[in-house]
Formats: sequence, structure tokens, C-alpha cells
Amino acid sequence: MEETPEGAAQEGSTLSGTPSETPTADAGVYQQDPPVVYVKKSPVPIIIGAIYALFQTLAVLASLAVVLGGALLAGFAAEVGEGAAEGGFILTILGLLSLVLSAIGVYAGVLMIQYKKKGISIALGLLVFGYFLNIPMNMAAGLPVFDGMGFGLLMNGFCGALVAIPLLVSSISEQMD
Repeated sequence: MEETPEGAAQEGSTLSGTPSETPTADAGVYQQDPPVVYVKKSPVPIIIGAIYALFQTLAVLASLAVVLGGALLAGFAAEVGEGAAEGGFILTILGLLSLVLSAIGVYAGVLMIQYKKKGISIALGLLVFGYFLNIPMNMAAGLPVFDGMGFGLLMNGFCGALVAIPLLVSSISEQMD
């Protein structure tokens, strides 16, 4: 190219050199990545976990009432009569056990809300353990030991099926950790 002195106007400009080559398809520059598919998580575990945690929260409150009732019964044993102190102590112990299990149930509900399969396993285990806990509870209350156990089995089976829905539906089960 010719140089022009400063201040002089260029008459025309031309480009020189070789044109650049466009990359071939083999170069990978214009290839697209595989499409990204976003799957919306199912709200079922959140709903079931929230319901389960809510009912376990109510069980925590009921367990606190049993613990306080047992403690009051043991405290007023002289006025109530013979055996009230022992019954109140047993009732307090069973109430504390129920309180701990209900607190674990709230934790299981929270895990279900967070899409954790561990929460479902804990909840199912608590349902089974709670069914067998009815035997000493009936004994402490002075009821027939196996009174209502058939209905309890039916209700625990229903609750177990309800809690296990996220595991039974394969599309939901795949979304959970």
C-alpha cells in the first residue's frame, strides 16, 4: 500500500490479504450441545411430608399433655389413691417415649418435603413401631391389651400406603434422593 502524507486525503482504500476460511462442520464450532430438558419436580412429596409433619406436630402436643398428666398424677398420688404414683410414672415414661417418636416423625416429614427417601423410611418405621406401642399404652390405661388393634392395623396400613406413595410412583421416586 502506498503511504500518504499526513493531512492528505486518501483517494480510495482497498483491503489486501487472503480471505479467512470458514470452519468446517468437523471443527465442532457450530455443533450444538444436546438439548437440556427441565423436569418439574412433583409436589406430591411436599404435600405428603407437610401433612405428615403437621399430624406429628399434633402428636407432639398430645404427648406433652400425657407427660404432664402423668407427672400430675404421680404428684397427687396421696390424694388419688393406691397405685397412682406407679401409674403416673409409667404414663410419664410412655408419654416421653411418644414425645421422642413424634419429634422424629416431624423430622421425617421435613425430610420428605426435601425430597429425601430417608424420610419415607423413617415414617414407615414409626408407623410400625407406633402400632406396637399401643400394647403398653393400653396396659397403662387399664384397657384390654389388644382392644382396637385390628382397627389400628387398618389405619396404620392406610397411613403407610399414603406415606409410601412417592416411592410407589416411579416418576416421583426418581426425583427423590
